[in-house]
Amino acid sequence: MKLKQSITPIVVLGFVLNATAAGASSTRASVEIKALTQRVADWQLSTYADMGKYRALPSGKRYRWHNREPHDDNDWTCAALHMGLFHFGETVGAPKYQDWLKALCAKNEWKLRVHPKGIEHADDHAMGQVYLDFYRQSHDPVMIADLQSRFDAILQGPNRSKKAWYWCDALFMGPATWARLAKLTGNTAYLDYMDQQYHLSYDMLWNQQDQLFYRDNKRKANREANGANEYWSRGNGWVFGGLAYMIPDLPETWDGRAFYIDLFKQMAAALKRTQRTDGTWSMSMMADESAFPVKEISGTSFFVFGLAWGVNEGILDRTVYEPVILKGWNAMAGCVNEDGMPGYVQGIGAAPGDSYPDYTEVYGVGGFLAAGAEVYRMAGGE
Repeated sequence: MKLKQSITPIVVLGFVLNATAAGASSTRASVEIKALTQRVADWQLSTYADMGKYRALPSGKRYRWHNREPHDDNDWTCAALHMGLFHFGETVGAPKYQDWLKALCAKNEWKLRVHPKGIEHADDHAMGQVYLDFYRQSHDPVMIADLQSRFDAILQGPNRSKKAWYWCDALFMGPATWARLAKLTGNTAYLDYMDQQYHLSYDMLWNQQDQLFYRDNKRKANREANGANEYWSRGNGWVFGGLAYMIPDLPETWDGRAFYIDLFKQMAAALKRTQRTDGTWSMSMMADESAFPVKEISGTSFFVFGLAWGVNEGILDRTVYEPVILKGWNAMAGCVNEDGMPGYVQGIGAAPGDSYPDYTEVYGVGGFLAAGAEVYRMAGGE
């Protein structure tokens, strides 16, 4: 399928790298960023009910644009979408996205999905971040009743000290939910559990030399053709994006906060070192680019989201990271087709894999929306 090459990257690049050209240039850039991201959001909402189906093209061919079958509204795939949709709608002041999302949450009675592996499994904690976002607005206890009951059962259960987050994706799904619940309820037991589990995962999966996370224990021994360790782009995107979602909910005076800020900065430095010439990150981040000739944007989207958030919050130096962010955003924008679908999203997996221009997934869209919100902020959007 022919992909539309948006002019948005050119406008944004010209604005940001010429910092003196604020005013009209700033307004134009933020409008372009918002328009592109909104087109992606609108496409996703218009096709949400058709997840799993193939869509016919005028030529009679079909292209893949969702996974093998529809996802559960409350599983980790859709939770990542819903988090990005809420963040974008709130950032740009577009209530229709939160209205759509709130109706979906009410339809599902504000409940978490129950994972076959047990209530501790992080995949089914991610949707709690969305419930807590709505609870923050209205303080309706119905919105977090199931979540709080689930987490209380974990704290009181026999497995509370057992390592629960043994794969790096879990550091996106679980920690921010626990930290946000602690903040909104004032119960520090939730924060203590998050911190304990996070450090268990960090100790197992973090490589201090490369400043990146292995996906899981089974893949730590994997090496690329150039001898580099295997670091899955989206896996590290889960971690980095998860930090951007979580750090705002960590108490300013909490002794543990500095660890997460420092981790975020270390990962940011590694992202700057490993960005490809085309603005994306290879699915195996330290492999030679020639080993991964096809670009992929689900990892890239979460990296751009986190980096832009870090700049906006004053955690990262704008002069150092702005070019990295813009290069990544430009690459993402070039992957959006005429309908508003972002292609080149790797399917569900646990390691570097295949990516196609005509394939997307809801979590990739969620990362795109979160990135769009923060790049919009960085360009001066209000």
